[in-house]
Amino acid sequence: MKKTMKKSYSLFILIMLLMLVGCDSHSDYEKQILNYLEVDLKDFDSAKYKFEKPLKVKINGDEADVILYSVNSKNSFGAYTGYKDRVFAFFYDKDKQYKNGDITEGLNVGFYKIEYLNKYSDRQQAQK
Repeated sequence: MKKTMKKSYSLFILIMLLMLVGCDSHSDYEKQILNYLEVDLKDFDSAKYKFEKPLKVKINGDEADVILYSVNSKNSFGAYTGYKDRVFAFFYDKDKQYKNGDITEGLNVGFYKIEYLNKYSDRQQAQK
């Protein structure tokens, strides 16, 4: 009885360790955003991030995934600036993927028009 309990416990520990090894703290989208920020920020190592889930949208007619994220980074004086909301776009079309990047400034000046792809289907499903 004790041997089977020890084997079961050992097997449980082994499975949990294997699951932890396979875990990744950031999605592929988040990794690409972090790579972008590594070049963009003055002190990347001390910055703090919050990521939302991707949203499927159309940006100026092109299908894309949009990630809303916040960054709290240090300024030139070494003080944290507070969380700033940002928007990053990932385009589906291979020919448009060169546009993948932070679109926050373009949104602020009205350069990008975003249309949610599932805004009507969500309402219709809720009514059913």
